[in-house]
This record gives sequence, C-alpha cells and structure tokens, in this order.
Amino acid sequence: METNTSVKAVNQPSATRQVKARANKKVPVNWRDAFWGYILIAPAFIFIIGFTFIPVIGAFGISLTKWDLLSQAEFIGFDNYQRIFSDNVATKTLLNTFYYTFVSVPLGIIISLLLASLLNQKIRGLAIFRTFYYLPVISSTVAVSMIFRWVLDSQYGMLNGGLAIFGISPIPWLTDPAWAMPAVILVTVWRSLGFNMLVLLAALQDVPKELHEAAAMDGATAFHKFFYVSIPLITPAIFFVTMTSLINSFQSFDLVYNMTQGGPARATSLIGYYLWEQAFKYLNMGYGAAIAFVLFFFILVITFVQWVLRRKWVFGEE
Repeated sequence: METNTSVKAVNQPSATRQVKARANKKVPVNWRDAFWGYILIAPAFIFIIGFTFIPVIGAFGISLTKWDLLSQAEFIGFDNYQRIFSDNVATKTLLNTFYYTFVSVPLGIIISLLLASLLNQKIRGLAIFRTFYYLPVISSTVAVSMIFRWVLDSQYGMLNGGLAIFGISPIPWLTDPAWAMPAVILVTVWRSLGFNMLVLLAALQDVPKELHEAAAMDGATAFHKFFYVSIPLITPAIFFVTMTSLINSFQSFDLVYNMTQGGPARATSLIGYYLWEQAFKYLNMGYGAAIAFVLFFFILVITFVQWVLRRKWVFGEE
C-alpha cells in the first residue's frame, strides 16, 4: 500500500505536467477555414465600421466645432462641453432626465412584474390578454401621443371627465409644470409595459415547478414562493429589462416631442429632446453633438455600474 501510494505521488506531478503541456501546445491554424470565416464576417464588420464607428468619430469632431450647417465649421476645442455645464437649460434638462428615468424605470418594472405574475396563472383567454397588453409596444408613437393628448386634455380629456364623476376638479395634466412630467411618465410606463411583461413572463414560465412544490411542502405561502423562489431565479431577466429600460429612458425623445414639446416651462425637456432642439432646430450642430457625447457618457457609466453590481443580485453570476 505504501509503495502504491508513493508511486502515485511520484506520478501525479508528471501527469500534471503532461496535461499542461497538451493545453499549452499550439494547435496549427487551418488558414482555409480562417479565410472563409473572415470573408463571412466581413460584410457585417464593414457595415459596423462604415455606419457606426466612422460616424461616431465624425460626430466627436463636430462636437469640437461651432457649425450651423450653412457656414464653414470653426474649431473651438472643448468649449461646447464647458458650455453644457454652464447652461442652465442643459442643467435643468439633465435633472429632468434623471427624474424621468429613476421614476419611470422602477415603476415600469414593478408593474410589469406584477402583471407577468398574474398572466402566469391558468385563466381563460390568456393569449388575448397577452396580445392586448403587448399592443402598445407595436403601436405608432405619433398615434399614441395624439391619443393621450386628447385623454389628458385639461378641458375635454377623458381622464378629467372620469375624475369629474367623483367630484374631482380638472387637472392640467399637460399645461402645469407640476403635472406634465408625471403625465409623460404615465404614458411611458403604459407604452413599455408589454415588452417588459413579455420578457418577465417568459422567465417566470421557466422557473421549475418542482421548486414551488418543494417550497409548498415546507409550508411556504404563495407570497413566499413568489419572493423567495421565483424572484431570485428570474433576476437575469429583471437585469436585462432594467438595462434596456434605462438606456431607452435616457434616449427618450418621441413622446416628449409629440406630447409637450419640452414644456410647459421646460418641465418635460429631456436630454434627447434638448439635443434635437439644439442641433436641428437652432442649427447648433457642434453643441448638439457635445450633448450627445455627454449623454453617451452618462449611459456608459450607468451601464458599467449596473454590470458590476449584477454579481451581487443576479442569480448565477459570480
């Protein structure tokens, strides 16, 4: 026994060296396969270079100039970036964007999660309900905006008409700075509800039933099964929905443009709308490009922070 043990002890280092040697051994490259691989990815690579990478470099160059599309561009360095942080309207726009984002995103995810859990039950007409809730996602933004401008109208709006039944005075949803942003957030949450709900519903349906049955045998209630079994297992889907919602909210433009034009009194002016306004309404292309890169920086930082923090709360991440 001692002899066998010593033999094994002697042979283990040599076996380890052999495994490492095989792992470090260079595998000859099949240049024929590599050539066709590069040929196949070349169209997509050229498309990305031509329509993403080069325009981004060009936009950064424009952000260093003063240019109105009509006269020759004048190089002014980083003056546009300094102007952003001394511009009171830009500062208010950034604060509006953070307010809009950090209210609409959590609210949309919570409502979508509750809705997904309800639609995960066995009820009649389930497919009809899922289709009904997903319709706003594929609806035209212009049509949605026009409908809600009528619904939220101070004098003739359907919402104020419903409130009048209960003796509540009309609310100036789109004309009062205190109410305009909540109204835009309400429409944003309603419009994104279907997509978030669909992603979370798919994740809930992938949760193994055996885990719920085991939890029930241990005396867990429906509340405990939802919060201690389902929620941890669908955190990857929640992470995906959170990331996409954050990025979309920082880039939001269409609803504000069609519903409020950034008003009243800049109460709903978001960074995406202010970017468009400076670049294409006032033809301050350099300043608009600088705002775009500041927006890119904020999105990059928030995405990076979320990506780092995912290890602490997303199931399966280490």
